[in-house]
Amino acid sequence: MNCDRICELPDSLLTQVLSYLPTKDSVKTSVFSKRWEFLWLRVPVLDLKVSDFPDENYASFIDNFLEFNRKSRMRKFKLKYDEYTYDDDRLAGWVVTTVDRGIQHLDAKGFETNMCVREFMPQNIYKCNTLVSLMLVTVGIENPEFVVSLPSLKIMHLEDVWYYDDPLIMEKIISGCPVLEDFVLIRPIDFCNLDVLQFLRVRSLSLRSFRLTFEYSVSCTYFSVEIDAPRLEYLNFNDDQSDTIVVKNMTSLSMIDIDSEFNVKFGGSRLEPGDLRKRDIIRDFLTAISCVRHMIISRRTLEVLDRYSKLGPIPKFNNLYRLQAAFSRSMLQLLLVFLESCPNLENLILDFTVSTEPEQDGLTYVPQCLLSSLECVEIRELIMGEETGEKLVRYFLKNSVVLKKLILRLEDSSIANQDSDIFKELSTFTKRSRSCEVIIIH
Repeated sequence: MNCDRICELPDSLLTQVLSYLPTKDSVKTSVFSKRWEFLWLRVPVLDLKVSDFPDENYASFIDNFLEFNRKSRMRKFKLKYDEYTYDDDRLAGWVVTTVDRGIQHLDAKGFETNMCVREFMPQNIYKCNTLVSLMLVTVGIENPEFVVSLPSLKIMHLEDVWYYDDPLIMEKIISGCPVLEDFVLIRPIDFCNLDVLQFLRVRSLSLRSFRLTFEYSVSCTYFSVEIDAPRLEYLNFNDDQSDTIVVKNMTSLSMIDIDSEFNVKFGGSRLEPGDLRKRDIIRDFLTAISCVRHMIISRRTLEVLDRYSKLGPIPKFNNLYRLQAAFSRSMLQLLLVFLESCPNLENLILDFTVSTEPEQDGLTYVPQCLLSSLECVEIRELIMGEETGEKLVRYFLKNSVVLKKLILRLEDSSIANQDSDIFKELSTFTKRSRSCEVIIIH
């Protein structure tokens, strides 16, 4: 389509096209012709980075933009400060304006110059009938002074946000979001000891996806998290700091990504035989997610489960058909124990890590899934010359009855040649499943 054909389009359609561009690129179209000179000002979207401006005139630019057609609705307001921005208290005022103008998508990232300073968002953010997505980064939110009402909010992302006045503030906010589907909460590293969100309670009948990250805290505060979401389909759980973890009503859970030490190692005591409370927290967590179909689990989580398995049995994951696990040579026994809890597993991905820890004895036990359901095994970062890696390949080929594919992603690409000694050695390994195809990828 040439320029003349584009110019034949109505203004409403042109502004819609411009709304998909960052504002700095939308402004550039003003040089096209007289008709385009002010067309960008009618776009119901403001998408800016402070770094787009060579000096500090971004504030006047935003003020002028919001003043133009001030009675029209705003569809999207996105503003990102950078680490070199001086403290600026005007963000809250702009948020007030955009909320009053029926904003649908609000995305604000505050300044990072001082880690102990946050600009707090205005109260009208809690009563916005039009808001569909809310993303707040490096700002603060206060306890709502009234019942929260966000009837259209489907997506909420809160990262490095301070929560002031009420430890139950998050429960109040979520209770006012009846159609919330996607929630991301990345808690700040509280060097300033101002994050008072001690009790995180996520109760929602609509939530389908939840990502929680809480890696580090310098305070000695007691933290707890409770997740009650019967329609939740995806959970990304990365919480090393909560002393109490309660997860329930996970009947719809399809996929989980676990990267947590359950406050057992870092920031907490080790899991000892007499620590029944920690044992029960881990047991109840595993039981609550046992209906999951796809699981990704980190090495450090498996290390905690290794200690847990000596105190109590790992629950059965009867619905689990796909598992991706990171492990090392010292975790071979745990791998088999965990696979025994997955009797219907079909796909297994192992992220192999060579460590200096001694190898555990015993690749002799064969879990049920190898005898009846396991069809594909993929081993990543494999070093065939390393003894444990070779044992692992032999083990799966020898004991997997219905295995169709064994995929080996080699760390050293130089040995992936079919004429190499290692490839010839692979061809001599015993295969219990005659239809199994060994695929080498580098």
